[in-house]
Amino acid sequence: MEPTQVESFAERYLTAFDCRILERAPNWIQTELSVEADQDLVHRPFYWMYVEKMGLTPQTTTLTWVFDGTDTPKGVGAELLSYGSPRFNQMLASAQKNGRFVRLYEDTPRPIRSRTGSNPYDPWLGVNYHISYICDMKKDEILHMGIHLRTGEVLKHFYRRIQSRNWSPRLPARRHILPPLLPLAEAVGELEYNLQGYIEKQDLSWAREAMKRMEQELEQLHAYYPEEWRMSDSLHDEKKQRIRETVWQYHPRVEVEVINAGLFYLDSPPES
Repeated sequence: MEPTQVESFAERYLTAFDCRILERAPNWIQTELSVEADQDLVHRPFYWMYVEKMGLTPQTTTLTWVFDGTDTPKGVGAELLSYGSPRFNQMLASAQKNGRFVRLYEDTPRPIRSRTGSNPYDPWLGVNYHISYICDMKKDEILHMGIHLRTGEVLKHFYRRIQSRNWSPRLPARRHILPPLLPLAEAVGELEYNLQGYIEKQDLSWAREAMKRMEQELEQLHAYYPEEWRMSDSLHDEKKQRIRETVWQYHPRVEVEVINAGLFYLDSPPES
């Protein structure tokens, strides 16, 4: 990541965690962390145990981050925030821990035309899946899927269709949500069904080739060891272990992990 990308991520992180910006310059930023950000970024568990036990008002940490080492604020203890630095890794872990599920409302200046004086939102569930095609080689893919919680319509590339919109974590004034007709558990099941169909339609030649390589490796393995009746118990155990390792390495499999998910309340249908 370039310094500008690190800077952009840091700003979005501070905003998302309600941290207070004390001073801002083109190449550095000073912030007073929120309680949640302080607990994730500053390692002082005994302090937080003491605050909780004594019922005290917490005093959070003030940090100054520099995004280019050639330009630092004078008279201020600052740290370089760069990709791979310990503090940046802490921010990534914090964002991943707290951002696995979001609830966002599309923020638009559309005028109110409803008789009730409130415009409706359409509820969507969006899930980002990490798909790994694994054998002795590995291929990764990220699939963004969304489902309309009223109609059951399923869309691929959901994130791409909505990423250019403006979002708010709070329900704007004079807006209301249309009630979902599809329970979340049923919606998740529908997405998983469509995900399985997507995987099954992929080119499976990689799996067939992996099975061939596994069979060749197992043949060589069997040829390497003497006949069963001539092997000692320790050699039997060694051979079984090597067979297990070979099968694990070469046998094709697909693993799916949910990266994150969210409820998205849309003002208009996703772009095609």
